[in-house]
Amino acid sequence: MEEIKRSFRTLIKKYHPDIHSRNKLWAESKTKIIIQAYKTLSDSVTREQYDKQYKHLFQTRKKSSFSKKETTLDSDIQARIRVIFFDLLEGHSNSAIDNYERLLQDFDAIDFFSYLNHRDYIDCKFLLAEAYEKLKRYDVAIELYEFILERGKGSTNRRHLLHEIKERIRNIYCRNLARTAPPEKALGYYEKVLKLNLYKNENAFIYKKMAECFLKMEEYENALKHLNIALSLKPNLQGANKLKTKLKLHITDFAI
Repeated sequence: MEEIKRSFRTLIKKYHPDIHSRNKLWAESKTKIIIQAYKTLSDSVTREQYDKQYKHLFQTRKKSSFSKKETTLDSDIQARIRVIFFDLLEGHSNSAIDNYERLLQDFDAIDFFSYLNHRDYIDCKFLLAEAYEKLKRYDVAIELYEFILERGKGSTNRRHLLHEIKERIRNIYCRNLARTAPPEKALGYYEKVLKLNLYKNENAFIYKKMAECFLKMEEYENALKHLNIALSLKPNLQGANKLKTKLKLHITDFAI
């Protein structure tokens, strides 16, 4: 019990929302998992049930090379996806990704996560996307995030998670992909961000970035058009004056 309490205090301090102001929803989600884990492990009955379940899953992972004659296809996949989920919850991202990609090799075109209940299905995909994002494998992370977002459209449940996913998609496209991409490709990323239906201020920033891309491509009328849209959303948009100055050099009847 002392070890459980000590670990609980350490993790709560590490993931407390107050010290993650820029990523508060993510921190709150982590904190809920920690509190649930503490409740499970601090009770002797629920801890024993958890230990038995995890021991079984761990042994299943060690015996992942057993003959298919000894188990059905469904039970094999279900056991392996549960191990991946537990690894993600425990923070063992590399192990989870290795096992996930091994599943992809072994069983093509199967939605492994359908072997989980709905809530675990979403959480597992989210944590897997997060793991890929940390490894800078943005293409896979984006695919997983966008899948969850599409699946959650129109749902009133877990809005905080969907908002968090929108922010992550925006950050990957704008901060990680568009910055190093040629302007033609960056425009495609920014168009995908606009489809997220973000707030006016955020959309204003995106339209300004698109105007910068068109300027680099020497499409000055398009640059002016997108800058006008940006300023209609946020008149005091930072960095707009620099763009105006550059556009005046290329557009004869400049008006904004």
